[in-house]
Amino acid sequence: MDSKNITMQQMRELVARESWVKTPFKYTQLGAGLSLIQQQALLMVSEVLQSFIKDFYNMHLDKAKNRPKALFSEHVLRDGLPTMKIYLADLGVNPSNYNAAREAIEQINLKVEHPEFDQYGNPTGRTLLTNVFSQFGFEDTGDYYHFEDKEGEKQAVMRKQPYIDVKINPDVAEWAFDMSQGYVNHLKKIASYSTKRPTPRLYLMLMNRTKKGERTVRILLTELKEYLGIVPYKDERTGEMIVPYPKFANFRQKVLDAVKADLDRMANTDPQTTDITFTYELLYPGTRKKGDPEAILFHVERTALGTAYNVVVNHAKMPQPVQQELFATVPEASASGLTSEHPRRDYDAGAGADLWAQLLADYDGAAKSLLARAKYLGLRGGSFYVSISKADDDQWDALDKEWNSVYAVARPLLNIPRLAPAIVKTVQGG
Repeated sequence: MDSKNITMQQMRELVARESWVKTPFKYTQLGAGLSLIQQQALLMVSEVLQSFIKDFYNMHLDKAKNRPKALFSEHVLRDGLPTMKIYLADLGVNPSNYNAAREAIEQINLKVEHPEFDQYGNPTGRTLLTNVFSQFGFEDTGDYYHFEDKEGEKQAVMRKQPYIDVKINPDVAEWAFDMSQGYVNHLKKIASYSTKRPTPRLYLMLMNRTKKGERTVRILLTELKEYLGIVPYKDERTGEMIVPYPKFANFRQKVLDAVKADLDRMANTDPQTTDITFTYELLYPGTRKKGDPEAILFHVERTALGTAYNVVVNHAKMPQPVQQELFATVPEASASGLTSEHPRRDYDAGAGADLWAQLLADYDGAAKSLLARAKYLGLRGGSFYVSISKADDDQWDALDKEWNSVYAVARPLLNIPRLAPAIVKTVQGG
């Protein structure tokens, strides 16, 4: 489905099929190198965090200077953190595979690094690694199932519940769910939809870097590998240091190209199961073009599902056809009100005035004086609405490609799709 030629009804249908959750970015950094079923189980924990994340921002705790920025209040930590049950069926596991799934999930040993404190609450200067969860496993049902083994001997095994009992460790909750780096909004079942182990983590990193509307993301190779958990480690059996993908060509093939193909596959399913895809470039220092690049430049594109989410949930502007001009003109209001084409005001009067002021402060190009003379009207769906004089209208159109520079400044402020109009102008007396 083409993300630029999609109706509102189609958008609503796409969004209705999926669920998104917000996850503290710090939490996504833990547990690198896990299998897809293990990653999905950990991401499902985010469901119980949603009200706390909402309260965190409603109470303006993101403005606090302390580190870490605790998601949970002292009151919640004292009276008890929320618990949850994650059903294997919700992880997409077939009942015939429950035992294998239980075995994989019970191997999860998620730890977070945090400072050590003495008995008086003073930091000792040392750090510790502690389990994020005080419980993350399957309780017994209380009954047994009986069978005969290969030797014909009768055996009895306690049955397990079909869900994971989850309890967050209150001693390290503020570090594991630290909100200093904000949150990433993502598809709840992205790991279930993936077929490659690195896909969910690279997806989460790109979603985090593009949450303010960016479409081009530069990530250092060392930073990317660390987040993906592709770092040297010691072989416990031999004591030898193992370097995963020692040659960049291997990393490119097994990680970058594999994840790209995985997301492309999800974008081409019906219905779609990813809200982004990407292409990438390798950035080398100087004139060198071989070996390890310094960074990867990702070009992130929204799929039809991603565009639908932005419009339906985030109330972004409907995507415009590729050939449409960046800046649109609408008829001016008559003395008795608005024209018959626009029977009511098409914007929220006065809304976004602070963002418009920020645009005027941040932009310093050839159109600056024109923007300063424009009368600010309001905001709607990711577009500034302004009124300009008839004399300025000719200059406005003559600047042509300069508006791309204005748009580059406006787009991050408005968090809108690349092709949506950033400014809609009306012409006084036009």
